[in-house]
Amino acid sequence: MTEKGVKIGIIMLNTNFPRPLGDIGNLASYQHRAQIFKLEQANVANVVSQDLSEDIVLEVIAGGKQLIADGCQVITTSCGFLAPIQGRVQYELGLPFIASSLCLLPFLRQCYGSSPIGVITFDSETLSPAHFNGHYDDNLVIAGIERGQELHAVIKQGKAQLNESLAQQDVIEAVHSIMHYKPSCLLLECTNLSPYKNALRNFFKVPVFDLVDAVHWLANAQRS
Repeated sequence: MTEKGVKIGIIMLNTNFPRPLGDIGNLASYQHRAQIFKLEQANVANVVSQDLSEDIVLEVIAGGKQLIADGCQVITTSCGFLAPIQGRVQYELGLPFIASSLCLLPFLRQCYGSSPIGVITFDSETLSPAHFNGHYDDNLVIAGIERGQELHAVIKQGKAQLNESLAQQDVIEAVHSIMHYKPSCLLLECTNLSPYKNALRNFFKVPVFDLVDAVHWLANAQRS
């Protein structure tokens, strides 16, 4: 990896749980140079909610500006529940910024029409239409991992160990719960689900979209 080319900045919540390869918080997940800015105030408890405080929003903006100062040209975050502040943060940063994979929904609707789209989230009971920035519709089928045996607890409680096999099973079971809707594709809201996207593609034989892939699209276009 050279010091030339696009550099990706990741605004990461204050978390300490393991981040396997593929997770947006693992620098080895990227095709380009990448740098993490870890927030202090923002954590799972106060971001996975239906109401982000102004202090959290300002901290995210400050983190993004520091990453820009450090040479990053594309900025993202480690949590899809930051989607509601997409427009404000992008305006403040003034360069390519994607807060959440939920920002891909208008594109996916153009591609797949009105067919069901599966959204797999960290917490289906907290994810609300407000997180979709006006792109929520009745043909979205949402499943969360909150009833799983491993991954949700590790993230929520900040555990130091993760059984990746059990975590993958949690994600597969969440998707199983909506497959009777016959979704045309799956969108992983939670960035901690990305390590399991290839397993989902192979198991369910449907396209799977996530934030890591979207960040790579942005970075590759920036390089062109």
